[in-house]
Amino acid sequence: TVCVGANHYYGDQVIAQSSTYAFSITPVQAFSVVGQQINVTWTVQGVYTMTMTETNAAGCQFVTVAQITVQPNVIATIDPIVICQDGGNVPITGQNLGVNPIFNGPGVSGNTFSPTGLAPGTYNITVVSQTANGCSITGTGTATIEPLPTGIIYTD
Repeated sequence: TVCVGANHYYGDQVIAQSSTYAFSITPVQAFSVVGQQINVTWTVQGVYTMTMTETNAAGCQFVTVAQITVQPNVIATIDPIVICQDGGNVPITGQNLGVNPIFNGPGVSGNTFSPTGLAPGTYNITVVSQTANGCSITGTGTATIEPLPTGIIYTD
């Protein structure tokens, strides 16, 4: 299993320098040949069949087939935060946050957002993480700090 965007080399252990190699991938996925190997940057999720045909100097052939599963990268969603200017810490939550998400942005500490020291307004929060199989997760969300009301009591 690999992830979209991953770059990998595939090929044979060199046993006989005189052997030649032919490679194919279905569905079609671009690759470049580097000696007895191919270099692939996986661009689309899916299940691929890779075939390598080795032909030795005597013309004998050996065919090897491998199945490669390409997993998608994931977009996370951070739930919007709306908090009063004098509010306390709020946990950052969302969907598809993955394993050990790392949040970043003004007012962010660990997995919480605090309005302390920030002016009213909207702030961006980002997250990076990984899926259980190592594919990347990225996402964004916002935290909005609402100003405190400024009520005035009028007297006659």
